[in-house]
Amino acid sequence: MRPWRGVYHHWDGYPTGLGQYLLAAVERAGGDIQAVVGRLIDESPWGWSTCLGGKDGERNPEGNPGPPVSPEETGSVAYVYVFDVDARRLDAFSTYVGEDGKRFCSVRFSPEGTPDLPALDLLPEERVSEPPLPGETLSAEALQAFLEGLPRLELDSKLLHWVSTQEDPDQWLSIVFRVVVFEEDKVRDVVEREWRLVPPSARREPQRVRNFLEALVDRIDEEPRMFNAFWIHDLDSLRRSGARQRETFVRIMRAHWARDFGSGESA
Repeated sequence: MRPWRGVYHHWDGYPTGLGQYLLAAVERAGGDIQAVVGRLIDESPWGWSTCLGGKDGERNPEGNPGPPVSPEETGSVAYVYVFDVDARRLDAFSTYVGEDGKRFCSVRFSPEGTPDLPALDLLPEERVSEPPLPGETLSAEALQAFLEGLPRLELDSKLLHWVSTQEDPDQWLSIVFRVVVFEEDKVRDVVEREWRLVPPSARREPQRVRNFLEALVDRIDEEPRMFNAFWIHDLDSLRRSGARQRETFVRIMRAHWARDFGSGESA
């Protein structure tokens, strides 16, 4: 591996966490990779508790630094992300025991900061691009109306309620949903999540969004274990893939479930 320098990052170092954040950070910086490296490494020599979730994140103080991270010291981390500033590239390596630091993805950025891949951990089923389904730009109100028209999601002792939709400042559409768990006809638990589901590009294809949501209903009906608020919240196929058809989204969801929980499912 070529020489590199780095700092420790405690929480959430997965490709879906820190990895995705790094892609977004270069986009927000307009392609200025050196500025991203400067903030995350040069200005934070003691590492991070997390750089996710806020403008400045949570830096480790000098008196409580994170473990050292270098080409010779990777035992404290599961993933290493290396920016090649000159090549405008981000390389991701897996440093789990037994992985031997192998590179599992490389992403190249345009001069404006656009990555050539939407995620570092794409599944084979997500590497698909289907013909667009253009239509009238989807509004939060139209999305709410569509959600209310979906079949009721009620399985065993769980009920999913679509609470509200909203347009975020960056023009994404978010859904607030609530999963209620019952025990002996009494509410045992309530989990509410805000789901940033629809990127601006997908808003121009309302049928694509409908196909995704209908596929989710199909899968939960086929595999009740997917009725999990946290797993549903992490589904990000409208951004990660070029899928547009209902059947394709079903295949992607099956693949995500198999990756996350193993292939032993009823569908």
